[in-house]
Amino acid sequence: MKFGDHLERESVPEWSLHNLDYNSIKHEIKMHTTRDQATAMAIPGQKDEALSRFEDSLYMELGRQHERLHLFVSSKADEISRRLEYLAKNISRWASKNQDQLTGDAAIKHHRRFTKYERDLVRCGSDIQSLERFVNAQTIAFRKITKKYKKWTGSTTLGTRLYENILSDPKSFTRRDFSSIQHRYDDITCMLNAAAPALSEPSSPESPAHSYRCQSLSGSFNSTSRHLANRPQPDFDFLPPPQMEGPTKYWNEYDDGSECAADDDGYAIYVNPDESTSFPGLDYLQGIFKTPLKKAKGWFKHNKSRERQSLLGANHSPYQYSSTTFNNSSESDEEAGYASSDGFPSTGYATHYALPSLNQQQAHLYREKALFWGTVSSFAVSFLLLLVAGTLISTGRHKLRAEVDAGVTVGVVASLFTACSALGMTLYRHDQLSLPHLLVVWTTFITSCILNGMLLILVVGNSP
Repeated sequence: MKFGDHLERESVPEWSLHNLDYNSIKHEIKMHTTRDQATAMAIPGQKDEALSRFEDSLYMELGRQHERLHLFVSSKADEISRRLEYLAKNISRWASKNQDQLTGDAAIKHHRRFTKYERDLVRCGSDIQSLERFVNAQTIAFRKITKKYKKWTGSTTLGTRLYENILSDPKSFTRRDFSSIQHRYDDITCMLNAAAPALSEPSSPESPAHSYRCQSLSGSFNSTSRHLANRPQPDFDFLPPPQMEGPTKYWNEYDDGSECAADDDGYAIYVNPDESTSFPGLDYLQGIFKTPLKKAKGWFKHNKSRERQSLLGANHSPYQYSSTTFNNSSESDEEAGYASSDGFPSTGYATHYALPSLNQQQAHLYREKALFWGTVSSFAVSFLLLLVAGTLISTGRHKLRAEVDAGVTVGVVASLFTACSALGMTLYRHDQLSLPHLLVVWTTFITSCILNGMLLILVVGNSP
């Protein structure tokens, strides 16, 4: 069994976060001492510099680990000492009260107070044993890690340095003696047993070590126990038996039955005959593939939305807002007036329910129209600049070559800028454009880029 797992059990589980990082340090030793084909080997008789540097860093790391553990053990021991002194002070204060004069609620309160002190004192004894166990486990871990280093490197200097400079220090937590805390705990236990009321009983199961100490110290307070046995016992009334409420129960059809049915009637399960009996999950799979197919069909089909249709119902669809329903001849004048389209635009606008936003729709149409003509104009300017630059490089390349190349470069840059502007205006439109429209725009843009690139290649070829 690996000691890394054994350390978790030998130490205190509640304090496992403060254990020595045994597994991490062991992994570092293995990584730095395992040689492969790419590792340089030290010359026999010469000092291995890499191993020396790693040994120094490992020694510093073990020193930091020892300092961290020493701080934890010291703080825990001081905490237990303060808890013991606090209990001793409170036990002395409550023991000084005259117990013969306590009756009724005061006697019960006095008994509960000593029961609480007994419980806290048992916890302190358990923490003392846990602290001793924790220190022993960490000491073994330090010895194991130096043994691993010696086994894999053959060097004994790390273990010697660690023992002489750190572990053998009288102030080290590995050398700490907890007998003074244990003696103080035993004294307070005797004081509590001597001062506690006669009806006090153990409030919790005691550990074997605690029971052994109480048995070994029983001779010191036998006389006190005999004195307490002769003390008059206070009388208490018996508590009434507890009345347990039944578990909360809710009504349901299967346990309680229908209020209108007889006791011997059976149950009926209703089956909906119209319910779909398709394969489970089939609707989900259809929904996954339906959306991409619908979108692909929309690319090749020009959908004329109802907002774009004529308000007078040219398609004779019964779902048109402006269509006339001949089945209802008693239509009121108010509904007939609402269905009238006089005075409103006949094409390009949304249906009746959106008529209050007519100004916004006009602004939207103006914006879309401006972007469309801006795209056309930008592409026209781009090809015009391309034509000018091509004419310039073809007719004037033998005269004033530097000026001609500069002019062609400026024309190409301006042409590319206008082409990019045209593409940006197309992408900025909110209307759903058809696939042929997008193909024309992208084809024009790519053609402009290719032709401008060819002109730039010619300019570079003309340079000396």
